[in-house]
Amino acid sequence: MQKFIKLFWNISSGLILICMLFFLSFCGEPASTSKNVKSFSKESIPESIALLGKKYYFDQLKMPLNLIIKDRYLIVGESRRIPSEFSPVHVIDHRTMEYKMAKGMIGFGPGEISDAWILDPGSEEETFWVYSAMEKRFSEFNLNDTLALSHNQIKQSGDFFMAVLMTWASDSTVMCRLANDEHQFVEFHIDGTRVREFGLWKDMLVRKDLNDFMMAQLHKGWFKGDLRNNIFVSAGIYRDRLDILNKSSGEILTINGPENKIPEFKIVSGQGQSPGLIVDINEPYAYKDIYIGDKFLYGLYCGRTVKQMREGNETATEIYVFDKQGNIQYEFKLDQSISSLAVDEISRKLFGISTDEDPGIIMFDMPI
Repeated sequence: MQKFIKLFWNISSGLILICMLFFLSFCGEPASTSKNVKSFSKESIPESIALLGKKYYFDQLKMPLNLIIKDRYLIVGESRRIPSEFSPVHVIDHRTMEYKMAKGMIGFGPGEISDAWILDPGSEEETFWVYSAMEKRFSEFNLNDTLALSHNQIKQSGDFFMAVLMTWASDSTVMCRLANDEHQFVEFHIDGTRVREFGLWKDMLVRKDLNDFMMAQLHKGWFKGDLRNNIFVSAGIYRDRLDILNKSSGEILTINGPENKIPEFKIVSGQGQSPGLIVDINEPYAYKDIYIGDKFLYGLYCGRTVKQMREGNETATEIYVFDKQGNIQYEFKLDQSISSLAVDEISRKLFGISTDEDPGIIMFDMPI
């Protein structure tokens, strides 16, 4: 009888262990094949700093969506929902906070843009670029003239057409995130030729039944690049995760936190369509924007569900500041909610688009 009990206990213990391992393989924070992974929590942040903002209102701004800094200028892009008679891009002198000029005409003709989904400073001193998602086209604008139309446009073609997010990687190539590809980052020549590829989705062990398309959906994020230092960052919308590519070394540094968890999601498939992934609507959004400075990385963090943002009229009031090695340094707590982020480290100014009923630009003084 004792032998039977002992044998039963050993079998039961083994089954329990197998079940636990099986369960852990499908939930919680995933394992990673990369050694360049760091994490942080709210409790591990060395210093929290409160920032007070001053709002500037401009009549020309209708539904501002994003902004970047180019030298002394703030460049602001509008939502594609604005009426076509309004300008989609605006230029503001951030030293004086004076409105300088409008750029862009909404349309699909030569020199026109359908929308201002992505703004990019580019490599030239006098120009910046606008990526229009609806027409899959990059358009260049000059800061030294008052012309509304773009003088230089690049249309996506070939495999390059599948890129959904992009930023300049050299004077003739762009670093991209694709809707369906086995790689996390792909560099394309502007003629549509693949140049280099970085990171494999299969190396991120989330769940074995997720294909490359599903992994790209789960890791959808805001994408920015630092052309001068060859650094490119994806800030997760659904996952609280930063993936930082160093193009020179080819290495990807990952920062998880502050929640350190994978959101709830389900796999769905429609008639005649490939299976896709949908994140639960009750899951809070993670990052709302990312900025790459010379000294630090700045991640604008949301931490709110869609319902909370609609009811509370707030999008993001926290910014996590990391050094270039991926270590958390500061948390900025903002007294006003913003939805997009740009930083001037020289003047120690931080800028964001307000999320109130009359959106404008909020400027914060940074102590660092």
